[in-house]
Amino acid sequence: MKHISYFSLMLAVTLSLHVLPGECRGADSITLLDAVSRALEKNPALAVYGAETRIADARIISALARPNPELETEVEDVLGSGDYDGFHSAVYNVGVSQLIETGKKRKLRGVVAEAEQSAQALGYEVVRREIIAETGKRYVAVLASQNAEANAEADFKTASEAYAAIKEQIKGGRGTAIDSGQALLGKNEAKIARESARLESTLARQQLSAMWAEAKPSFTSVVGNLAGPGSAIPDMEDLRGTIDSHPLVARAEAGVSAADSQLTLEEKKKIPDVSVGVGYRRDSAVDDNALVMGFSLPLPLFNKNEGGIAEAKATIARNEALVAQARIQVEMLIASARARLVAARMEYELISGDMLSGAADQYRTVSEGFSLGRIKYLELLEARRALNSVRKQRLDALAKYHSARVDLEAITGSKL
Repeated sequence: MKHISYFSLMLAVTLSLHVLPGECRGADSITLLDAVSRALEKNPALAVYGAETRIADARIISALARPNPELETEVEDVLGSGDYDGFHSAVYNVGVSQLIETGKKRKLRGVVAEAEQSAQALGYEVVRREIIAETGKRYVAVLASQNAEANAEADFKTASEAYAAIKEQIKGGRGTAIDSGQALLGKNEAKIARESARLESTLARQQLSAMWAEAKPSFTSVVGNLAGPGSAIPDMEDLRGTIDSHPLVARAEAGVSAADSQLTLEEKKKIPDVSVGVGYRRDSAVDDNALVMGFSLPLPLFNKNEGGIAEAKATIARNEALVAQARIQVEMLIASARARLVAARMEYELISGDMLSGAADQYRTVSEGFSLGRIKYLELLEARRALNSVRKQRLDALAKYHSARVDLEAITGSKL
């Protein structure tokens, strides 16, 4: 079975986000590593698999246990008629018998149970990897909401300053009531946007803390910054090399191994097991004692375990099909995450290029014109709306990029 380093996976996801070198961590802030560690420790889904793991361990103990010996007691020639009246002629037999399993069946049961335990453990790793990825994506959402909240706060400050400036112009006889009304509208729009950003940031923190079953977040912010796309995106052909190391595939392969072992066990069941026994006999009629020995074994005339063997072979065929299905599923997950990553990167680069610079230049030009009294405030308001819209699109594209990157790193188990 292939070894999968989940510490490396968690580290890869952690490093997918860029933390500014000089950034200080506040007392109520958490890092991505903190969030992932809490989720892995307290997520309810993993508690279920912890119990399943203990069940699998118990099955191994049961599979390797030897059959218990049997105590046999028998009384003959009693409560009859004539010489056999009462217990005068009673024959007492007391003995112990033991089933001896042939064909190494007990060892094979242990092999089957251990293979099933391995498959169960890989099911646990599937869920663990999903939790790491989901925590990473929710962490990205909190970072994006923090940036959006900061942008909304700055925009509200700009709108408030513009409104105050127009009020001063009106006092000086240069402004108009129309400009004042439009400036107030812009200020109120910015205030609504700021409150909405605060609510979205609160919701994003709640969704993150829910990963470790914390209803009320114990943190007020997360550490980090969404950096722009950096390294080149690997080709799909290179990413396919990670498919077999994914726990979904490894779990399906473990199922095939368990089914192979089960088939061997079912074939060994054709060999009869032997029961041997030894006992003590007391014959009251003649006042004599004797040892009794015996053995027994079933004759495989009618049941040669054809059904168990056929079931095991069918299970192997099914599990081999599940391996192929798991490979296709993982490949589709990789392809989907990579496609989203490529699309988000293209969107980010397009917005960060001509769109953002054009909107910023337009706002700067209109702002200068308004300060000189050549342009109405409505045009300034529209220019600021356009700039804010482009900034939001840029932030959304960056969040989608990092979310897709976390997904791809979690699927492949390595840092891009």
